[in-house]
Amino acid sequence: MGQQRQQILAYCALVGGFDLLSSAYNFYYVKVFLNRYHIEESWFQLSQILFMVWNAVNDPLFAYCSDNKNFAMLKTRRSMILYAAPFFSLSFLIPWFQWSTNPVIVGIHLIIALCLWDTLFTFVGLAACCLFTEISKDTHIRITITRTAQMAALCGSFSVMILEHTSSGLQNFHAFQITTVLIALVSWYLMYYCGKHCHTHYDLEQMQHENKSADDVCHQKSEDESYWKQTWQIVSDTNFLAFVTTNFCQEFHRTFIYNFVAIFCDQLISSEEISQSTRSTLYGILPFASKVKRCLKSI
Repeated sequence: MGQQRQQILAYCALVGGFDLLSSAYNFYYVKVFLNRYHIEESWFQLSQILFMVWNAVNDPLFAYCSDNKNFAMLKTRRSMILYAAPFFSLSFLIPWFQWSTNPVIVGIHLIIALCLWDTLFTFVGLAACCLFTEISKDTHIRITITRTAQMAALCGSFSVMILEHTSSGLQNFHAFQITTVLIALVSWYLMYYCGKHCHTHYDLEQMQHENKSADDVCHQKSEDESYWKQTWQIVSDTNFLAFVTTNFCQEFHRTFIYNFVAIFCDQLISSEEISQSTRSTLYGILPFASKVKRCLKSI
């Protein structure tokens, strides 16, 4: 029972840390590059197209890599999260520190920031999804994990509220940068805790039956065919193409609504209508409200 509690706590730490980063990143990167860095329209459009294409393609490709290659960092779901956590936190920080005022550099900055972020987001996110299914085969334990993880996600969604109030709605950008660094450190520690303590039932079985330590556990994966041959089989498959197309449309819809809501509200509701603190509270509630619906469904 104590082992199960630690597994659940570690998984919830992962979910909380993951949502701390994702909520803030998705809410702010458009506003920062448009209103703060004044990125040119052509570069912004190009970066968004490349981001959506890469986002649609990398999900199934990363799923294949994680299940079919015996790299050291891919040997377990736990090790994937442990090794990727610091890079995921660093990718979160890239957009908030301007490289240059040159329009070309600003455009390249956004492209690199989005592609790197989505790469680590997918890598850690896939590991988290797989970790959930492998922690336990017991349905009741999985239900408990789902409920507690939703509560952790609610806590993680408050990163937007924190950033809004500490930076006065990006008016104090230096305070915003400092807060993002603190959020990245907290998120990294939470994911690090998960990577150290969230053993799946496969890990525990190997540790018990073969007298292995946690660092010695390794899942066997297939390497019968070359990476490039299997990759071509995947990208040429009609099911893969259908999945990519659907994922592209879904990502387009989600990104447009979530990333531009603050810009729309700033334009439609003037600062004379509501105070900055009220506006910040409203923006902070939006990610929280989207998580409440999922949480209620799980309960």
